[in-house]
Amino acid sequence: MTNNITQEDLTLVLSQSAAAQTMKLKMEVLDSNQKIIGTLEPHLTGGSMSINGESDIRRTAGFDLQPTIREKVKLEENGLLWLNKDIRMSVGLFNSRTGQYRYYPLGTYICENASGTYDAVSDSLSVSCADFTKKLDGTKNGQLGSLIIRYPAYEENETTGEVIRRNIIRNAVIETLEKLARITRHRIDDIGEYKAFPEYNDDWQQYRNEHETWNAIPYDLDFSAGCSVLSILTAFRDLYPNYEMFFDMEQNTFVCQLKPMCYEDDLYLDDSFLQKVLISENTSVDMTTVRNICEIWGKVIETDFYSEECAYAGNTYVSTVAGYENDYADGDVIGIKIPAVNQAGPYININNFGPAGIFSEADKSPLTAGVLLPGAVYAFKIKKNHIDGQDVVKACLLGQWQVHALNVLTNGRKSGKFVTGPDGKSYELYSREYFQKFYNCERVDLSIVPNSPFTVEKLGEILDVKTDGEYDNITSDDLAADRAKWENWKNCRLTDNITITTALLPFLDVNKKVSYRRNGSDTERQYIITSVSHDFSGFTSTITMYRFYPLYEKLIKEAGTHRILSEYSHGSLSRYTHRELNGFMGDQEY
Repeated sequence: MTNNITQEDLTLVLSQSAAAQTMKLKMEVLDSNQKIIGTLEPHLTGGSMSINGESDIRRTAGFDLQPTIREKVKLEENGLLWLNKDIRMSVGLFNSRTGQYRYYPLGTYICENASGTYDAVSDSLSVSCADFTKKLDGTKNGQLGSLIIRYPAYEENETTGEVIRRNIIRNAVIETLEKLARITRHRIDDIGEYKAFPEYNDDWQQYRNEHETWNAIPYDLDFSAGCSVLSILTAFRDLYPNYEMFFDMEQNTFVCQLKPMCYEDDLYLDDSFLQKVLISENTSVDMTTVRNICEIWGKVIETDFYSEECAYAGNTYVSTVAGYENDYADGDVIGIKIPAVNQAGPYININNFGPAGIFSEADKSPLTAGVLLPGAVYAFKIKKNHIDGQDVVKACLLGQWQVHALNVLTNGRKSGKFVTGPDGKSYELYSREYFQKFYNCERVDLSIVPNSPFTVEKLGEILDVKTDGEYDNITSDDLAADRAKWENWKNCRLTDNITITTALLPFLDVNKKVSYRRNGSDTERQYIITSVSHDFSGFTSTITMYRFYPLYEKLIKEAGTHRILSEYSHGSLSRYTHRELNGFMGDQEY
């Protein structure tokens, strides 16, 4: 219901009249087995419900009750509202053609708290509810008493130490739900490296075949006594950016999935319909939360071995590491002081075990030229697989001692201005080299959105630093760069909000793409719904949505002259094919 809106749904909304009481809120009380044991609508005097796509507790609701002459609604063990009771909500729109109500599910809830007033004048009860995530966070169930709960990254042969099985993140999430929370109704998608998904990579299947650890637990995860089921689930969710977990509104199924980016999605609602049900509009930009640079400080890398004895010849780093014996071992982390900058596709040879290619940790691609700098200490994680009867060894670059990455929102153009760095050299303002030097960070990525109002060229540098907590779990510069891009995307998009109030639209959900033309504007633009609130007294919906920009950069399509293209830096243009460059013609709105 929430994924597909039919013409009948739209027609029903347009035909409703609050004065004629053609809308009805249904509230069913469920026992511990989710069986209906009663209804609350005869007692309802008002209510509301909200959906927030940025909160762990996605749905909340509140309603007011008043007893009838024959029946009292009180907080007591045998009453309809008690600790072991749940509430399933839906709202009905009257179909004058069939003479029946069409009901839309609004989710299943637990009662968080209630307050009542009983006297000679008033006799009422107010109840606050939240979705079933509250059964996982310790509010109502979900707290664990075990001393230590461990999720190892892999299983190994006790005799040889060889890795015999890697533990998959998705399987760990399912195990947590079923064993610790006793939730068997779920839909869990894979969690892993973004290049292993069709949303981001046309060759995703090949990537999965070539990188067996793309969805594996990257390191052992331990949880102590008193933690909640939700804290375990969110730890797995946050291993990679852009995932969400929630209970759906229809079947109360627990869902874990990539957040929809809406690139290829059709419009959920278009402007022509929204204008017909529009009541009011409010535009706001929270100036205090806008950021266009995100700096991630991740894990302080602990190495198993360390050496400063290293030479570079024939594009191979030859190093002697004391105590590292016999052969490469899967999972070992080795710190080496690099003597010279690398060429493309370098190798490393430790203790004459043989050359191992150096690869990016995030996408497992061979290292590009100029990444390893002389005098710096880098950590490499050994990954050893047995393929077609032979051992294949890769040295994956984790980064320097502490994981560090920077993402900058930019329009991609050359600034033509130069500033003097702390080393006395001249750097072009807002170039990658500028940010590397002035932020002392080697891993700098530029997110290019030419028509964004929040770029560094338009607003200057507004920094958001992320450190400690969940960021300590980021184990490589590549993964930190992915997370910085995601955080910067949120900082620069979610603040560009518009809020509209409409007639009640019960089928609304978050992370849906709509088109809307702001009051006084001739331009229709696309937005993503981030939150929804329903008022069941006046039967209205309040929708907050943010301007739709693509997460992954794409140059604005302009007239493809040499003059215009020359305004972009070489680093920006090198991301695009000759065909794409030839296609830059005419402005495109995002």
